[in-house]
Amino acid sequence: MGSRKRNRANKIKEERQNKYYAVLRNNPTSPRKMRLVVDMIRGQEVNRALDLLRYSPKEASKKV
Repeated sequence: MGSRKRNRANKIKEERQNKYYAVLRNNPTSPRKMRLVVDMIRGQEVNRALDLLRYSPKEASKKV
């Protein structure tokens, strides 16, 4: 691996350590249905995202 590629990989690795991720496991919902709900709230403020989830008719919104 070249030095530029290695430096870039290390930079990406450090950026990922500074982010938080939510992981949902052991849930019998298809990833496609779950992704529709998650994409709907991604990037929203917390209170707005909670309101969107609360009033969404999708089953996956209750599990998120």
